[in-house]
Amino acid sequence: MNRIRIQSHVVEKVMIALMIAFFVSAVLIFGNAWSRGIAGAEVAIIEIVLIIILALLSQTIILIRIYEQS
Repeated sequence: MNRIRIQSHVVEKVMIALMIAFFVSAVLIFGNAWSRGIAGAEVAIIEIVLIIILALLSQTIILIRIYEQS
């Protein structure tokens, strides 16, 4: 079996791009809800889920860097 190894800096760049996309979407959702005067539970739930996704991605990047050092 030939295994293709992806270098860690490539994975980090992909995760950083995903984090930026999620951050931009969170800001746009918040801005859109703010301008319409909607401050409902749905917007809060979406924002919390996006924050959790960002935290998981950043934790994964930190773990990749720790793995590289060992």
